[in-house]
Amino acid sequence: MTRRASYRGFTLIELTITIVVILILATIALSVGNRVLRKSEADETVAAMEIATTAMHEWSESMGRHPTYGTTESNWSYMLSGMDDPDAWRYDITIPEDLAGSTDTSTLLAAREQQLHESVEELGHQFWKKMQAVESTRAVMAKIDADILRSEEEGGVRFQCLEDSWGTPIMVVFPGRKWRTDGASSEYNDAEDAGNGCWRDDDGTVRTFEERLQGPARNGRPYLVSAGPDGRFGNVDFSVGTGETFPPDGDDAFLQRSEYQHTLDNIYSYEVRTW
Repeated sequence: MTRRASYRGFTLIELTITIVVILILATIALSVGNRVLRKSEADETVAAMEIATTAMHEWSESMGRHPTYGTTESNWSYMLSGMDDPDAWRYDITIPEDLAGSTDTSTLLAAREQQLHESVEELGHQFWKKMQAVESTRAVMAKIDADILRSEEEGGVRFQCLEDSWGTPIMVVFPGRKWRTDGASSEYNDAEDAGNGCWRDDDGTVRTFEERLQGPARNGRPYLVSAGPDGRFGNVDFSVGTGETFPPDGDDAFLQRSEYQHTLDNIYSYEVRTW
């Protein structure tokens, strides 16, 4: 007599458990993969910003100074009226008209965030064209991965602008002009005035709009900021006077603001926030 072989199939419970285990493992693998990819993109951005910082140093060495930033708009607190030095009116980088007079960062970020990104791009166009006009700087910039050094053309001039690995233009944050204390008369000397959006930073310069958004520059040196994976720069709303503490004492809700939270994945070319 031939004995028929007996086969036992999976029960519904066993199949369910198997599927659940596979899903868990797939989720873990996907999560790890995303973290690895994000780290790779962050590393690529950091490397590009380090090269760009070296290029900025080359430019400063060649010119004997850091790039200057300002405007002659009469309603702007960076105005240099009353100064005898004619060079004080010459800027390498001009504050975009859309930002002139805009000191309310909360309003800008909440209602006009796109305008901020457009201003970042406009500043980038000015800045990178200036950088690449110097041969030694141009040679350093050429070392940046072509995938994130985007080619642009403006007014018949071709130049390259730096993006991060997520496709967002890199923000260039400039310190303002030197704090004015030796004008022709007392009316030309500076005074901190929160109502006018005018603060003196520890490096002896006027705080610019972008410094208020991302934090004051150090030693009069511009710095670079990537918006990170979320593509949003956010703002720290650095509106404290010289010597005051930040974040504001006793304001636990301050750091929970969505605008502040958007800054937490930003990448800086040097550390500007010491809190």
